[in-house]
Amino acid sequence: YQPIINVKDDSIFGYEALMRPMPFSPMEFINELTKRDKLQLVEEITNYYGVKYFLETGLEGKLFINTFPSTCMRLEVSAAVAELGGTTMIGRVVYEILEYTTKNRFAYNIKRTAINESNVQALIAIDDYGTGSNYDLECIDFYKPDLVKIDREIISDIDRDTVKQEILEQMCYDMQSRNIKLLAEGVETQEEYNYLKMQPIDYMQGYFLGKPKLYTEYIKEEVK
Repeated sequence: YQPIINVKDDSIFGYEALMRPMPFSPMEFINELTKRDKLQLVEEITNYYGVKYFLETGLEGKLFINTFPSTCMRLEVSAAVAELGGTTMIGRVVYEILEYTTKNRFAYNIKRTAINESNVQALIAIDDYGTGSNYDLECIDFYKPDLVKIDREIISDIDRDTVKQEILEQMCYDMQSRNIKLLAEGVETQEEYNYLKMQPIDYMQGYFLGKPKLYTEYIKEEVK
């Protein structure tokens, strides 16, 4: 789980549940699952146990969980997650749409229905916006997200890259006009942080603000 910071007051906004399938990289793992047609299985496992361990740690704020745009979500799985969290997780789950697989309107509509019927009142976020598949306003119109995460490729060295600064300025304008919150991911230096603090960004995430830790590490800290 990696912390996400509210820019306004540097408080914890939430945590992202990250998949780290050692000894493989996430992309190696995803590519292999895609070949075996098992993406939905790992998504359901991530969804359920992401919430389960989040509850066990007692972490505050919202829980960001990754989701593949090409996979559906079974109603029984979303119902099981809702039952697991009970009223504790209502309004606290954010599903991040990944860019790793192609957009599928049918799959996404099924997923959105499952999320809505589970009554967890989840928010939708676009991950890695600005590069890859999640890069334009067509993507925004397709998913109609509550929040957009700006890809680290744009954030890296933004304090001294005028081209990236112009891209960010346009993104801020586009998202503000649609009442969509912005999150800068991959913030790794004091200089990047200082620059972004002066921009209309709502949230930040990155190693400079907090590294990912296993849920067991958070539990140990709670015990101390």
